[in-house]
Amino acid sequence: MRLCMISLDAVAQPDADRLLRLPALSALKEQGVYCDNVRTVYPTLTYPIHTSLITGCYPDTHGVGHNQPFQPDTPPDMRAWYWTLADIRVKTLHQAAAEKGMDVASILWPVTGKNRFIRRNFPEVLPLPGENAAVKMVRYASPVWLLRMEALYGRQRASIRQPHLDDYAALLCEKLYASRRPPEVLTVHLVDCDAMRHQYGVDSPQAHQAMERLGDRVARIVRAVQRAGLERDTLFCVVSDHGQQDAPRGIPLDRYLQAACGARAQSLGMGAYIFGDDLAAARRAIEVHREAWGVARVFDGPALRAMRAPGHVALAVDALPGCCFVDREEETFGEHGFALDCPQARTLLWLCGPGVKRGLKLTEANVVDIAPTLAKALGVHLPDAQGRALTEVFCD
Repeated sequence: MRLCMISLDAVAQPDADRLLRLPALSALKEQGVYCDNVRTVYPTLTYPIHTSLITGCYPDTHGVGHNQPFQPDTPPDMRAWYWTLADIRVKTLHQAAAEKGMDVASILWPVTGKNRFIRRNFPEVLPLPGENAAVKMVRYASPVWLLRMEALYGRQRASIRQPHLDDYAALLCEKLYASRRPPEVLTVHLVDCDAMRHQYGVDSPQAHQAMERLGDRVARIVRAVQRAGLERDTLFCVVSDHGQQDAPRGIPLDRYLQAACGARAQSLGMGAYIFGDDLAAARRAIEVHREAWGVARVFDGPALRAMRAPGHVALAVDALPGCCFVDREEETFGEHGFALDCPQARTLLWLCGPGVKRGLKLTEANVVDIAPTLAKALGVHLPDAQGRALTEVFCD
């Protein structure tokens, strides 16, 4: 059994009808298993969710509780992200497959830098101001393979921005499956729609065009598997991580808290973690200024533990509709980081391939169920997984 896992960033249950009008995604639904009610994890940020997708664990267990470590005194543009495998505290699907002797490849998947279990790796790693993008990527990726791909195909990529980067990701997938040794496990993260929604808004023409491009890229990858003669041996898994909401009102909550009581806020977008020596004082300040600061709800320790939030977080807030928390003055549009009861926190899953039932729609699932389900199909073990294998998707 082979695995081709494709992540569609920033689409969710409210986008299902539009996505299912795209031929490639419609075909996967008809030929396999589909669910439009997959509960994601808190916080609803890309890196924690993608780590859950390949570990089957919640952020309080796998250790990636944000896109970035908390760096309150570092300028926002200079903050490091969770880029490397060393940031994950549990076994990943990549590791389990590699330890079984499977050939693993990955394109733009978060938190995969410096990953010895991925033979051909182009991780999602962003250059900070003053850093050279190519030099940094070589440090975190599979350097020989990446440099060879760049020499052969780099001129076909107009830039390292979206949508050009996703186009290049799809091209690399095609070349991997056309190679003499196609990967037995491939994970690819497509970010186009997330970029367009952040920049232009959730229902903007640019976001709708990005969804069309996602469908085209999924089709390209499926056709590459078919051309390689591997379709009958390949399990296709298409997932999403979170949706977005329009949140044009940006509120500098960290600045407000510092001035009021010395506490600090780490933005989640439409939410924030609150840190400080006196969280009771921080909570009182938030209650006094709740509406002016754009706060809808306050989550204390018990509420956060129930959501399986990172263990070091004891206080957090959720934003009012249309609001988001920002670290610098900037124009904002689509955002996420909201709580789990938002419709955009219900995500999507397609499974299609050998041993998978045809035409089955699951009523519900959880993001942490996906890795154990794929591990079962591949015959590998994830000892730390907290989700369950969705055994009902497999034929008897």
